[in-house]
Amino acid sequence: MRDELICAGDDDEELRTRRLALRTPTVADAPVIARHLSDYDVVSMLSRVPWPYEMEDAEDFLREIASRPENAIFAITLRETGDLIGICGLHRAQNGRAELGYWLAQDFWGAGYGTEAVQKLIDYGFEILKLGRIDVSCRVVNDASRHLIRKCGFAFVGPGMIESLASGRVASEHYMLDKCSWRSIRMWGR
Repeated sequence: MRDELICAGDDDEELRTRRLALRTPTVADAPVIARHLSDYDVVSMLSRVPWPYEMEDAEDFLREIASRPENAIFAITLRETGDLIGICGLHRAQNGRAELGYWLAQDFWGAGYGTEAVQKLIDYGFEILKLGRIDVSCRVVNDASRHLIRKCGFAFVGPGMIESLASGRVASEHYMLDKCSWRSIRMWGR
């Protein structure tokens, strides 16, 4: 089945891939988000997620994204079952740029779900949001994330440091993908 964008109104956007549906997170997702982010191995690789992660944190996150409609935040769900397996999003900045963020529950690592979700989100960012550039960072110790970022066509910008709420100040790598580069690689091997 081919990828598609279903739009039943601004708040009901759903992006579909072969195996996934990316949809707007709802308050009903809070317990699942809290359960997945109770895993320190997931949270330790993220910058904006506190540790320990509680139900209240999930509820705060959902309220925050509802109050920031300029950002495009999606629950990553399995298309077949509807199970929430992670979150991905584009946090919009000035000058037609956005910062990409994503995480997957550990049970779903290594199956290509992250790449599939991120590629669809990148397409959405350039096609629908009309972005000119997407930036992303990862911890230097996160080989899986670095592999996903490179697989999606991002170019290395340089090393740096980021503040992680769970891990403190950590070494990071910064990448970018501009619209021209995306156009040249956008077939994603489909």
